[in-house]
Amino acid sequence: MRNDATPIILGVLPVDLINRTLGTELEPGDAILTATADRHIANDHPNDYGLVKASLGLVIESPTYIGQSPHHAESFELVRRVVGSNGIDIVLAAITLTRNEYGNYNVHSAYRLTEEKVTGRIKRGHLCLPKKKGPG
Repeated sequence: MRNDATPIILGVLPVDLINRTLGTELEPGDAILTATADRHIANDHPNDYGLVKASLGLVIESPTYIGQSPHHAESFELVRRVVGSNGIDIVLAAITLTRNEYGNYNVHSAYRLTEEKVTGRIKRGHLCLPKKKGPG
C-alpha cells in the first residue's frame, strides 16, 4: 500500500466511448488513483487488492462493460474481464463523473465482481457493452 500523496495516473479515460454509451458529456482527462482511494481499496477489499491494482490501467483503457449504478449518480463504472491467478476475473473501477481541480477523473473505488453480479447488473440495465463508433 502507498503512503505518499502522489496520485497514480492510470491512463487516458476513453471519454468518447463513455459519452456514447452513457449519454454523458465528459471532457478529456486522465483517470487517477489517489493515495486515499488506494488505501480504501487495500482496506475494504484486501483479497482483491493485488489483482485490482495490477488491472486498473487495462480496465480504464479498454472496458468490457460501462455502466452507472442508480445508487451512485455521481459516478460511473468501468468493468473488464482480466486474467488473474485463478483464470478470468472481473474488475470494476468506480470513477467520478466530474473532473478534479487538475482536470482528471478520480477512481474512488475498485474491486472484483462475480459473474453473477455482472449478469444481474446487465439485466437491470446498470451495465452494458460499450457503444462503438458507428460508420461515417
